[in-house]
Amino acid sequence: MTAEVSVLPSPSTSSRLLPNEVPVGEPLAWSIVSVDGALLFEAGSAVPNEATRSFLFENFEPYRFEEAGTDNANDSTQTNHANEGSPEDESSGHLTLDNIGLKIGARLGLRAAPGSAMYSSRIIGFSTPGARRARAVFITQPVISGHQPLDLARGEQVELVALTSRSVFQFACTVNAVCHEPFHYLVLSEPGNIRRLRARKFVRMTTRMPAHFFNASSEEHTPQLGLIRDISPFGMSLAVAEPNAKLDDRLRLSFRFNTDDTDVNIDCDAIVRHVQDHDARGVNGAYGLEFEKLEPSQRIALKSLMAEQV
Repeated sequence: MTAEVSVLPSPSTSSRLLPNEVPVGEPLAWSIVSVDGALLFEAGSAVPNEATRSFLFENFEPYRFEEAGTDNANDSTQTNHANEGSPEDESSGHLTLDNIGLKIGARLGLRAAPGSAMYSSRIIGFSTPGARRARAVFITQPVISGHQPLDLARGEQVELVALTSRSVFQFACTVNAVCHEPFHYLVLSEPGNIRRLRARKFVRMTTRMPAHFFNASSEEHTPQLGLIRDISPFGMSLAVAEPNAKLDDRLRLSFRFNTDDTDVNIDCDAIVRHVQDHDARGVNGAYGLEFEKLEPSQRIALKSLMAEQV
């Protein structure tokens, strides 16, 4: 996985395409991007057939994007997600703040009551424990898109889900203080009853991300365009124009998303576990895919993406 800060194409400086403006079987003189700037077809590549062009316009809002003649796309800052030291195996003993790898800046999901909406927060600090005081956790005021920031009172119990470089953990805290200066933040008690969430805790997140793929099990390796309809750290549902792969075929996937204000590119293999020939309208199809040998940093990035959507 490569995490990078880069310049994305912007549809605001491009023109919306109509189907008759996209040639079939001919090299494109310009790139095609989605409304949010995601690359769908590179300049020089070709939309192979009518079915793919129909798929493009049924599932995306395609825009023409012509390069401005600069090297902005290649002028990026690379950031490696490296492991910081040799982590302890937290499953071998009692889980604490010291052995789960929770650090300042870590993303948190917070809910005030079981079954309520999950708000997003970040850790901004820890207190130093003393002989008569337990360790405290300082976090930003919880927020959620489309809602007011979450107001909590001293003494309230909250449930948190923390994403670390090792796994995802769930625990409970008490609100020890609500602070408004120099900004809004909360002081929480030391976490109690920390437990590690297993893979089965992740449901697939509905999305509409483009992906490029080819069937590595066949002789034809021309990249095709697909639509990720839902995704988890372990697999995805991929809508395609023409479902030609068979069960247990291996697809080579490439897709991109943004999490923690970082652009993440993932190139990986996935195994076809299900094939849907056509949708309810009798067009297109879909694959149920299981990721094969996804790197730990890639899986963490996908977990972070899902944490942002709750």
